[in-house]
Amino acid sequence: MSYFWRVTRALFARSLAVMTAYRAEIVIWMISGSLPIIMMFIWISLAEAGPVGGFSAGDFAAYFLMVFFVRQMTVAWVIWELDRQIRLGELSPKLLRPLDPFWEHAMDHLAGKVVRIPLLIPPLALGFWLTGARLELAPSSVLAFILALSAAWVIRFCQQYSFGLLTFWFDRVLGLEQVWFALYFGLSGMLAPLSLYPEAVQRVIAFTPFPYLIDFPVQVLLGQVSGWELYHGLMVQALWVAVFVGLRWLLWRQGLKRYGAVGA
Repeated sequence: MSYFWRVTRALFARSLAVMTAYRAEIVIWMISGSLPIIMMFIWISLAEAGPVGGFSAGDFAAYFLMVFFVRQMTVAWVIWELDRQIRLGELSPKLLRPLDPFWEHAMDHLAGKVVRIPLLIPPLALGFWLTGARLELAPSSVLAFILALSAAWVIRFCQQYSFGLLTFWFDRVLGLEQVWFALYFGLSGMLAPLSLYPEAVQRVIAFTPFPYLIDFPVQVLLGQVSGWELYHGLMVQALWVAVFVGLRWLLWRQGLKRYGAVGA
């Protein structure tokens, strides 16, 4: 275990140095993920005449600013890395190392989050100042939010990792990710708070991981989820974490057998 922590710390330090050197590229990626800001202004304009579904203009501003933050903190790109590494044989030298390449990818993503946080503060502060939105944070909500945000990232990361491992068998797994992202785009809360969706739609998507990737962590931070609803949401997140962690493990073991069989 001590060896594992030493290696992961070294990987994180290396990843942090690389990510710090590429801050400009990270800013560009952040700008490309600014859809929640666009949606914020759309919903604010709709709420100028009065609350929409119980949301005032300030409520929409706070919601979408936090959607922007959660989206940035849970972004993943590992599927593109795996697609390239498996197809081009770049995975082979990584298999000679004693540590699963999963942890190298994970440290890259975690380092990216650390670099993003200070870059996110100015646009978020500007957004709150321009819109007059308020964010009242209770210590219990912040703690629950950290748990929900962490679970959301693990779900998203392991889902992408699992899809990326399908490259062992298929050539066009990036198309599958595009289908997933289309569903994620519409059902996670990036377009609108999910409480504004028809009840029938809410009941259906409750059986998918999408509400727990964006909307649930945001509602937790805003203090809109508490008590049993909070515990239930965290338990559902834990279930999806187990599903995708287990799926990644299974695909990795089976994929390595196929990778070795073709002489990579």
